[in-house]
Amino acid sequence: MEHLMMLRLLSYLLGLLIFPSVQGGIASNSKDQSMCVLQDAPQQCGSFCLAALNPIFDDTDSMRTTLDEIKAELKAGLDSRLKQELKEDFANSIQALQTKLDARLDRTEELRMMKITADANDELKIQVTTLKDTIKDLQSKLKISKGQIKSKEDILKVKEEDLKNRDEQISTLTTQIKAIEKTKSELSSQLSELHKYYDILPDSCPNGSTNFIYQIKVRDLEPFKVSCATSPPGWTVIQRRIDGSENFNRTWNDYKYGFGNVSGEFFIGLEKLHRMTEARPHELYIKLGDVDGSTSYAQYDDFKIGSEEELYELKNLGNFSGEAGDSLTYNKNQKFSTFDRDNDNIIGFNCASTYGAWWHNYFLNSALNGKYFEDGKGNGIIWYSWHEDYDESLTFVEMMIRPKSL
Repeated sequence: MEHLMMLRLLSYLLGLLIFPSVQGGIASNSKDQSMCVLQDAPQQCGSFCLAALNPIFDDTDSMRTTLDEIKAELKAGLDSRLKQELKEDFANSIQALQTKLDARLDRTEELRMMKITADANDELKIQVTTLKDTIKDLQSKLKISKGQIKSKEDILKVKEEDLKNRDEQISTLTTQIKAIEKTKSELSSQLSELHKYYDILPDSCPNGSTNFIYQIKVRDLEPFKVSCATSPPGWTVIQRRIDGSENFNRTWNDYKYGFGNVSGEFFIGLEKLHRMTEARPHELYIKLGDVDGSTSYAQYDDFKIGSEEELYELKNLGNFSGEAGDSLTYNKNQKFSTFDRDNDNIIGFNCASTYGAWWHNYFLNSALNGKYFEDGKGNGIIWYSWHEDYDESLTFVEMMIRPKSL
């Protein structure tokens, strides 16, 4: 740029030198021509003009040559300088571009790292969020687990208390077991003595016994108490009616096992009667009493009762003797009936519901378990062969048995 400025300055100075000479030579022709343009100097100028201008043209050519040389030099120097400057500028530009590129690369790397960091941060945020959720879930589960552990600890505590109580109970039970074993041993000794005693117990009232309560032992039955009569002596009372204090309108099971008080009104039980009369033959003695104090009796020498499977059938009576007449032979071979077990021979009617439990047949000849009437008036305790009046009820009955060998 500096060389170009110098070239322009030299051209300007040259013009200043040439312009006065040219202006003097053409001044006389100003009227004819406004300006002189030397397109072809020899033709356009005469000898005079040419003679005047030749030195100038020579100088001009010399100056042109010089200028051309200067231009060439300047151009060569300029080209070299420009090339060097361009090279330097290009290198600087390359360097600047390289710097910018490096900066851009650094920035790009920085941005890439920032993006990676941002992505990593996002991933970390997601992971942190997931971890927070996981921690929250674990905390919730931990809370639940703590509650469960607390519950289990409470249960364990209760169980420990239970175990402690059980240990105490076991200790107490052990003590009780020892006491029971001791009692068992004592009872075993007592039972052994009882067995010895049972072995010597009679199976009926002793002959000549007084009116007292005895204990007897019948095969396949536990020992039980009976009332022994004194008049006649040696008889075992199996049924008694004296004052109406006991209800004789009972079920089948009551008559099976017996009921009442052996010291007062009672029935010994059909099962005991069966066992006693099956073991060996027995006699039957029936003592009767009326409201006016009169008494009578009926006796049978072979009394036997069947098993429950046989509905406690009146199987045998043997021969009759007595003052009250025979009102029982008619009932032989009949099953026993109660108000809840109809075993009589009348279809559609249960005699026991009206006349009490008995070995009922078709007709009513006897019913010693009927309703009790204190005044003796009513259809209650019947022994028809003695009074022959169904409206007259007995006020006293004792049924007794004894082994036939006595």
